Amino acid sequence: MNKTRKTGLTLLLTGAVLALTMGQVQAGTCDATASIATATKALLAAKKAGGEWRLIDKSTGSASQPISKLLKAAKKKLKAGETDEACRIATKVAWAAGMGLTQANSQASAKPIY
Repeated sequence: MNKTRKTGLTLLLTGAVLALTMGQVQAGTCDATASIATATKALLAAKKAGGEWRLIDKSTGSASQPISKLLKAAKKKLKAGETDEACRIATKVAWAAGMGLTQANSQASAKPIY
């Protein structure tokens, strides 16, 4: 797969993830289960590319945590019946995973300049 095609697919995946999650948030009717599923797929793609980000979120304390830990927190919130919070966290994870994937792919062939 050439670099242009790989970058195009990455941008398409990132755009689809962001459109789905942001559309749900703006509509005010976020399906937490679907958001977590979308975030899981995006996180797996980001991990595969080596682009898992760390974020600070109130659900995991004051220190930055990998977004995989945030996804676990979202799943716990869903089990506890806190669907709004689970949806908020899953949306944040999906966004960070998409951005991490884009960053990893754009820097895949980066080299130092002397």
